[in-house]
Amino acid sequence: MNFSPGVITSCFELLELVTRHRLTFPEVRVSFQSIGVVPTGIVIESTTAMGWVRVGEDGYSALTPAGERLLGLGSHPERLRRAILDYIDVQQPVWVQNATFGRAKLLAFAGSAIAQVFLEAGLVDGTDDDTVAFWDTLAGRARGQKDDRLLSIGRDGERLTIAYEEDRTGKKPRWIALESNADGYDILSIMGPNDPRSLSIEVKTTTIGSSGSLYLSRNEWERALQTRNHVFHLWDMSKRSAKRLAVVTHQDIEPHIPADRGEGDWKAMLVPIGTFEMFFRAI
Repeated sequence: MNFSPGVITSCFELLELVTRHRLTFPEVRVSFQSIGVVPTGIVIESTTAMGWVRVGEDGYSALTPAGERLLGLGSHPERLRRAILDYIDVQQPVWVQNATFGRAKLLAFAGSAIAQVFLEAGLVDGTDDDTVAFWDTLAGRARGQKDDRLLSIGRDGERLTIAYEEDRTGKKPRWIALESNADGYDILSIMGPNDPRSLSIEVKTTTIGSSGSLYLSRNEWERALQTRNHVFHLWDMSKRSAKRLAVVTHQDIEPHIPADRGEGDWKAMLVPIGTFEMFFRAI
């Protein structure tokens, strides 16, 4: 969807039109070559994609609850702000993740058309309570999307480990992390085809190769120390067509573990993935 001031304003005009007249979308297309400065077809598609208008059971266009909420706002800037949040919820654009770094970075990555929407919504500068609250809301959505994306990447790595272990042992392992993240490991396999002893596996996944980092929590590390048979699977998915796996032990990681000093104790650590380059092999 082309999220620009012209398209969004034309969408607002279509919503107003739908509230005033009983029309089907074909009738709107025939009656209006354009709405505002945008061809009618694009406006209908955009408004429908945003979930602001729908076709009722009688075939006539009607506002959705989201459309009614939007149209109920008093001023154009207020509507634009609501439209931005609706767009983010529906389209989940990648650029919104920059909101956690501040508005300057988001506006730099969003593109000129979207930045213009923010400008007309009064969000490019200003520190009034409403503007600050909006950016805080946007940062919250960004964190949610980032967490969802990281979870999805992690799940992809866990699926790869399940397939790898099933091929290695001839037995499908248990996906522990799918049930609980409190155990300190993700997959429970066995040592080998003829060795039924349990093997717990903590899976870490990167999509940016050696420039990524291994994030390890204290709970994950202590589990590795407490378990007789435990390994870490590090998946490099930076090239989808050529996935790589490094199988490392706690002895391989131990030189990089921080030490508790004084009254402080560590809770999590980061180690560059490139540290374990020697262990990687193509799968």
